[in-house]
Amino acid sequence: RYPVNSPGDDFAYITTYEGDEGIAGYLSSNRTGGKGSDDIYSFTYEKPRIVIILQGTASDKNTKDRLADVSVTLYDGKREIVARKRTDGSGTFEFVLDRDRQYMVLGQKEKYHGDSARVSTAGITKSDTLEVALLLEPIFEVGRTFELENIYYDFDKHNIRPDAAAVLDELVRTLRDNPTLRIELSSHTDSRGSDAYNMALSQRRAQSAVDYLVSRGIARERMVARGYGETRLVNGCGNGVPCSREDHQANRRTEVTVLEY
Repeated sequence: RYPVNSPGDDFAYITTYEGDEGIAGYLSSNRTGGKGSDDIYSFTYEKPRIVIILQGTASDKNTKDRLADVSVTLYDGKREIVARKRTDGSGTFEFVLDRDRQYMVLGQKEKYHGDSARVSTAGITKSDTLEVALLLEPIFEVGRTFELENIYYDFDKHNIRPDAAAVLDELVRTLRDNPTLRIELSSHTDSRGSDAYNMALSQRRAQSAVDYLVSRGIARERMVARGYGETRLVNGCGNGVPCSREDHQANRRTEVTVLEY
């Protein structure tokens, strides 16, 4: 089309670049306005740029108040740092993302346990804005207990899976950022299986989590591993009570209690 294609004699069209960003090349033409009879012209066509924005907020998980000056780090799919910034006075942040990539965004602040979220730009073909909300758990109160969400174990196993390791890595950062923090790391099961077996299984799971933290450089004396089995159910799904998979899952959890700070 115009202006590459003119009313004159256009010929010898050749492209030197053709890709996601556009097209470039040369052609010859005797069109009006040239320097001679037949002249060589270059041309470029830039495709509209796809801009993907990640907009996020960081808030106190309990009060829902926005948190300023939170350190927010953007990682790629290989957990290498892509960018880092701090939330503004309104607790918001923003990154520009590339297409067809996997990201993780992590928020950290002193006296809080960090929160993270995964973001994917795979399949996005036009400019878009993605949103994420980070909820940071305050940890400075002795006796406070909070759940480490999304820690799962294979059935009847206690080894740390890769997805659980990623969550525990956030706890590693919290412990490193708060060197006087001492915690109890507890594991809980649902009511299925015998009471004694569940108690032993939960203790093994709690111990394996603590062992993982030690392998990441956290002093063992800062942590206590405690398995509670099915003694601290969060709902009525006790022995012999029919419950849904979701209700049983709520009881299979890993928690952290602040012992000293």
